[in-house]
Amino acid sequence: MTRIRKAISKLVGGIQCMLGGLASALVFLVYADPSIRELLAATSKEVPLYMFFFSVFGTFSILSGLVLVREEDSGS
Repeated sequence: MTRIRKAISKLVGGIQCMLGGLASALVFLVYADPSIRELLAATSKEVPLYMFFFSVFGTFSILSGLVLVREEDSGS
């Protein structure tokens, strides 16, 4: 049972890290690519807000995923 729990925890942690990485890449794309801004229908005043939310989500998602992966590695 613990092997299954460890495997699921590592899988979920890996998925969270990937989502955080994608959010971080989206921060760069929102900043650099005007067509992404048009897709999000963001005005130039809203771009910093989008960048803030995506970077906070990405950071917390990566940290949470790493905690899940590392916690199962160090546990029994």
